[in-house]
Amino acid sequence: MTSAPDRSPVTSAGPDPFRHLALVHHGVEDLLDTLGPLLRDAVTRNDLVWAAVDDATRDAIERRLGTASFGFVFGEPGQPYSYSGQTTAARRGDRLRDMIGHGRAALILSDAATVGGAGPDSSAPDAWSVVDASCNLALTGLPVTLICLCDAGRSSEDTERFRYWNHPELFVGATASPNPRYRAPTEVLASTPALPAPELGPPSQEQEFANGTTTLRGVRAWTKRHGLEAGLDPARIDGLVLAVCELVSNSIEHGAGHGTLSWWIRPGRVVAQIHDPGHMGTITPGLRRPDALSVRGRGVWLARQLCDVLHLWTAVDGTHARLEVGA
Repeated sequence: MTSAPDRSPVTSAGPDPFRHLALVHHGVEDLLDTLGPLLRDAVTRNDLVWAAVDDATRDAIERRLGTASFGFVFGEPGQPYSYSGQTTAARRGDRLRDMIGHGRAALILSDAATVGGAGPDSSAPDAWSVVDASCNLALTGLPVTLICLCDAGRSSEDTERFRYWNHPELFVGATASPNPRYRAPTEVLASTPALPAPELGPPSQEQEFANGTTTLRGVRAWTKRHGLEAGLDPARIDGLVLAVCELVSNSIEHGAGHGTLSWWIRPGRVVAQIHDPGHMGTITPGLRRPDALSVRGRGVWLARQLCDVLHLWTAVDGTHARLEVGA
């Protein structure tokens, strides 16, 4: 007989209402023995229940819970996936902020097998480790309980290592307990740096920039022209201009003070990439929502809100930031 599960993951414990747990299970029935009562309780409270799980797990949830599952949202809150785990986490935060409020909370199920991205390395443990660690920053302050599901039959030494790193709490049997192996997201992301964005071939245009009074005026003009060339609507062009200027300004102020702005222009889509030979002092820029009273630290966070994708990475040749905006 399965013991009654600890239902504490759906209530706040401390000043930060966000909680992140890992649940290693031995098949979908074992999973639902633990989570079934939690899911029913969340439905009773009218919480948002979001399940990013495979079809077999979805079918099992619907069979076990019956009509209680009718209000569930299935799929990934950060869709569409991209090559950027940073972007997936940021999208989760934005989507959840839009959907909860007025005292409502959210319970999110995330299957480890579905996390990572659409690229060829999407199933690699480090790909979904970046998503999980980034979520520990992007979801801070939200009344969200994120439960990551890991099938013990598909686990390896590497997946277990990455899975345990990112979760402050673990289910041990049916009880949620503190995780002594948890590592802070900055530490995880420093040891598992963001992968480079995919190669796009020769850019449509490249422009050098450096510190000077005319630089941002020129960047604004280039960006607006490229947005018009791609056929973006005025609001998307305005957002693109602001995002590119914020990142160029950041590169000038905090980076090497000069760099290259590259463009790939396609009908309905603009990709811009900023490179400077400096190296980022932080590996988590713009993921944590800035404090309302903060006068600094808003530029990269704002750029993330204005772009479909914003991916930052550091390589031997310096720091790169890729932005993508579509019609």
